[in-house]
Amino acid sequence: MNPIIMSRLSFVFLVVVLMFFGCKQKISNEQFEQEVLSEIFLKVVDSTYTDKRIYTNFPKSGEAIYDHNGNWIGNDTVGQYKRDIAHKVEMEVLRSDTLDLIIAVGEGGLINDTTDLEKYNNRKFIFKHLSELPLVSEYENWTVKYPKFTGVLVFSNIKFDVNREHGVLEVGYYCGGKCGLGYKVTIEKVDHRWVISKVEDTWIS
Repeated sequence: MNPIIMSRLSFVFLVVVLMFFGCKQKISNEQFEQEVLSEIFLKVVDSTYTDKRIYTNFPKSGEAIYDHNGNWIGNDTVGQYKRDIAHKVEMEVLRSDTLDLIIAVGEGGLINDTTDLEKYNNRKFIFKHLSELPLVSEYENWTVKYPKFTGVLVFSNIKFDVNREHGVLEVGYYCGGKCGLGYKVTIEKVDHRWVISKVEDTWIS
């Protein structure tokens, strides 16, 4: 066979082999990341979620008082003590209500609409895809459908070190249009198991 043709065929073969192993490595990396995410998912949720029912539940105030020109003077304080007591009791009830909490999970990282979230369900958390309901600013539709709705979580991809023994991911918690918290979660492999080594606050709104 012509040496030039042989050289070209060898080059093509080499390119195909490199592409094959490159794709294989990419798939392997994604599969590894997915396995780690599955292992730490509930640990990350438990470390970063906030109960919207509690976080956005503020004490009620009396009716606003205005002067004859329409300027706000203050709020009626009559009965405020009773309102504060009622709010305290309500908060205690919510804090003790820790089973079957609904968390909506948004698309991000390795999570999309085809992700099987039910496999993570347990007595404490029930996970739903955020895409289940239309997106509205304060998630009112979620609260109406699920009285135990506690908020939305979104996960980034996990960035690993070269040895795949440490990783970092970003987690966002959302409780409304301008309500949310952000975290940087550091994980590490200890005795062949992945654990959370640090959770850092990154933003708040």
